[in-house]
Amino acid sequence: MEQSTQKILKRKLSFDEMIEHLNQKNVKFELITKQEAKDILQTSNYFYKLTAYRKNFEKNKYDKYVNLDFKLLQDLATIDMRLRYLVLQMCLDIEHIVKTQILTDITNDSTEDGYSIVTDYLAHDNSSIEYYMKALNKESHYNYGLYVKHHKNPPIWVLFEVMTFGGFVKFVEYYYCRKNEPPAYKEIHQVLRYVKNIRNTAAHNSPILMDITKNRQIAPQKVIKPITSFTKKIKELSPQARKKRLSNRKVHDLTVLIYVHYTYINSEGIKTARYRDLRKLLERTKRLGNAYNNQDSLIAVYKYFKKLIDFVS
Repeated sequence: MEQSTQKILKRKLSFDEMIEHLNQKNVKFELITKQEAKDILQTSNYFYKLTAYRKNFEKNKYDKYVNLDFKLLQDLATIDMRLRYLVLQMCLDIEHIVKTQILTDITNDSTEDGYSIVTDYLAHDNSSIEYYMKALNKESHYNYGLYVKHHKNPPIWVLFEVMTFGGFVKFVEYYYCRKNEPPAYKEIHQVLRYVKNIRNTAAHNSPILMDITKNRQIAPQKVIKPITSFTKKIKELSPQARKKRLSNRKVHDLTVLIYVHYTYINSEGIKTARYRDLRKLLERTKRLGNAYNNQDSLIAVYKYFKKLIDFVS
């Protein structure tokens, strides 16, 4: 049976075959009909994206899902979409405030002229300014004027406008070493790479909640000190729950995102807005009422983030 299933998945499936494949895997259609599920796959979401969330649900010894209804897959896909939008907003907040801080420090630093640091960074990165600005070299590009004016000798504030978030993370790590490891940047240079991980997942519209219940992806000693110290402050969170949840890569990186936003964003208005949206998202997870009652692993993840968000709020 398993071999025949594998053969089916090696070719393009019709929508009816997709439904049948899920049915054979013991995915139920009690909260939603098979026809409604088929309509969703044709018009609202696609098979690979929706079925990615099945990995959060248990299987029996016969490789069949236990207590999994198609409606739960659809529900997680909707929650995940809203989470991705919120992650991007929080990452934009963080990127803006860290860039502002670095540019303020460079402006106040008599040893920096704003230009030589770009030359030195490009040499360190073994790259060229064309690498960062080549996409702008078209008259139709919104920032073509920026390219014309600055592509030969750009200052740091222009480089910040054209580099990716991943490039910016590398620059922060370089800046930390260039300035002889100033205490103000000790934590941010450690944590920003994890913000980048979750930001890239959201920006590429990839599922965040896929495998969100898995454990032992990160060893306890690999969790960096700022995050361990931060989560230990949450009295309602037991040491066992903290270690178990942080051993999941995405839970870990989402925790880092919330910590960095909580620690470095200085606008109370922005914080209030983001925490309100996080609480709304948690409330959204309860829309199906008791449908998740048998999903202990997902409930544990929910409780972890509920305690985390209550703490920062």
